[in-house]
Amino acid sequence: MVRIGIYDRYLSTAGGGERYSCKAAEILSRQQGYQVDLLTDLHADLNQLSGRLGLDLSQVRLKHFAFISPHYAQNITSDYDLFINATYLSSLPAYGAVNLYLCYFPTPFDVDFGWLHRFLLLFRGPALALFHLAEKWCPSFRQIEILSGLYEPQRFLLGRGSWTSGQASLKFSGPAVVGLKNPSSSPLDQLAAEIKVIAENGMQTIPLALERGQARILDLGRGPLQVEIKSDTFSLPGKDTRELGAVAYQLGTKNPLKKFLLKIIGYIPQFIVSYPRNLDFLDTYQGIISISRYSQKWIEQWWKRRSELLFPPVEVEQFKPGKKQKAILSVGRFFPEHHNKKQLEMVETFKQLCDQHSLEMEGYQLYLAGGLSPKKEHQDYMRAIEASAKGYPVHILPNIGYDQLRQLFAQSTFFWHAAGMGEDEARHPEKFEHFGITTVEAMAAGCVPIVINKGGQREIIRDKIDGYLFDSLDQLKQITLDAVQGRLDLKLVADRARERAQMFSSQNFSQKLLKIVQDYLRHGSEHNNRKL
Repeated sequence: MVRIGIYDRYLSTAGGGERYSCKAAEILSRQQGYQVDLLTDLHADLNQLSGRLGLDLSQVRLKHFAFISPHYAQNITSDYDLFINATYLSSLPAYGAVNLYLCYFPTPFDVDFGWLHRFLLLFRGPALALFHLAEKWCPSFRQIEILSGLYEPQRFLLGRGSWTSGQASLKFSGPAVVGLKNPSSSPLDQLAAEIKVIAENGMQTIPLALERGQARILDLGRGPLQVEIKSDTFSLPGKDTRELGAVAYQLGTKNPLKKFLLKIIGYIPQFIVSYPRNLDFLDTYQGIISISRYSQKWIEQWWKRRSELLFPPVEVEQFKPGKKQKAILSVGRFFPEHHNKKQLEMVETFKQLCDQHSLEMEGYQLYLAGGLSPKKEHQDYMRAIEASAKGYPVHILPNIGYDQLRQLFAQSTFFWHAAGMGEDEARHPEKFEHFGITTVEAMAAGCVPIVINKGGQREIIRDKIDGYLFDSLDQLKQITLDAVQGRLDLKLVADRARERAQMFSSQNFSQKLLKIVQDYLRHGSEHNNRKL
């Protein structure tokens, strides 16, 4: 059995990168003799993920691991015959038999750092020393495997509480002392929970009823055993949109000094220990995969490394034209950081079209769809978009299902994409779309794409043949106005767009992915990922 691990820290966001990593997992899991694990260190639900991405991940195992330090990664990656790091902005070193680094874009690791981040990095050495000491002192790091259901697995391993999603699964090879709590912030006066302990000699079920603020500590014996935790769920009022269950924690040590050490470590921001001093971590990978020629170019320029091109997979056969309406669609995650999708700018552009050309734009509606995380900055960005769109026919649709998204593509006449608008491509190429999966999906569904003339979009669209490229928001407005006024042959462009989309099909992706994987499994040690 060939063991393959695919690491994607941001699985729960279900964005374009996650479609890439999960499609690779789906394809590889269907091959005879391959066992595929999706690895993540933030909470994700595989069933929900499958539904949102429209993929079959039934043959894939989900494993949650806590990122404790780069050194700790050896515990996870060394289990695999092939380890694929598919996490954006990851500097994780790899210790599998063969290792591949999937690079969406070689974004500088300090791209979002402010003065405080840079100041805290001065303490990176002491922080790494503390983590290394904790790994030696605390057997729980080696004796507990978190399978699923914890929002912050690293907090759990460090002896602090972690919210469960209502269902959590853990494996213990040593002592299993677990605490459950219905915290004082819970809206439930009483929280019902159940712990199922599965050991070699049988199974035990322990029912619990926890009053608000009450905690229970249970000594469940010694491993090997698996612990399944189920509890009532709730949502907290305010900005936290997660579905939460009981808080779980583990008591892996009674030594006061060790407890104090873990307490200190628990407050150290992760970026301090994960930030790379240099690019030496790339030497642990036998090969690099780039998702576009745009990314490939910057990998060579910034990292001085060669990479193998593998365009992202697009399920073009699942996107069909429907009865077109007066609808403009844009799809992309809602977040304000460095490569955000410019939803605010598109709303303002649409409003100007509606105000300045009310007759031509009568009946037109703008749809903005995409993933939204519970992070405060992302929620604030969403509220800013909602405030800007108030009073206009703008529909903001976060975290919608795959079927609803396909229907939006089917009914929309135009597709807008503006990621990178107003940015300097020479100075900050990371702020542009690295490829553009949603653009290809729109083309397959017969939408007329009107997208920015930057980044990976230029590899997809041939201007005025199968879509339109713009360099400014004024050009976006003018092209859209020409289209709605009938000055462009939309049917011809849409037909060509559908034909062009086939170039980026999942079938083509599957064939090349399998060729790459088989080549590296056979000749991995012969590949040399060294600087140019």
